[in-house]
Amino acid sequence: MHPQLSEHRAPQCAELIRKLQQCHNENIWTKYFGECNEAKVKLTECLRAERVERTQKNLQEAREKRAKLEQAWKEFDES
Repeated sequence: MHPQLSEHRAPQCAELIRKLQQCHNENIWTKYFGECNEAKVKLTECLRAERVERTQKNLQEAREKRAKLEQAWKEFDES
């Protein structure tokens, strides 16, 4: 299962989102029997990679912010 698909939230996966939506629109009944599974798996992998990248970036930013805060507290304690 993936989140609601929108191209602006995951621009790296925009082409895969369009392919999955196209598959669902073209294959009204066969999508229930696995016709779109390959597109869905590729999209899920892309969304996961995007999420992991975003999580790592946020973690790095949080660590930098925490280091600045600790430095400020250290300077405050020294004065």
